[in-house]
Amino acid sequence: MYLLVNVLEQTQHLSGILEGFARIGIQGSTVLDSTGMGRVLMKTSASLPVMEQINKVLKDLETSNKIMLTVIREKVVLEQAVDVIRSFCGDLNEPGKGILFAFPLELVEGLPQTD
Repeated sequence: MYLLVNVLEQTQHLSGILEGFARIGIQGSTVLDSTGMGRVLMKTSASLPVMEQINKVLKDLETSNKIMLTVIREKVVLEQAVDVIRSFCGDLNEPGKGILFAFPLELVEGLPQTD
């Protein structure tokens, strides 16, 4: 099993991504409101060299983002889930697109049983 973590900057894509997850058999995902370091520093008027670049990227974005936590049983479904996210968000290496990462899980309890 795997935990897929997606920090979604373009929150308008949230429902589309979750619908895509349902189509590939993912039964649930936890969605949390979050605020990134750049936004916090911007609100505190921090004066750091990197802040000028961050301000340019964040100007047109929402004031918060979403973190999606999704437990996925099979690697093939993990890969499909990443494809769903990319289909909405594009290249995550571009600024303002968000990030995602996944790692294997040692222990999981409380998931519905599959047939």
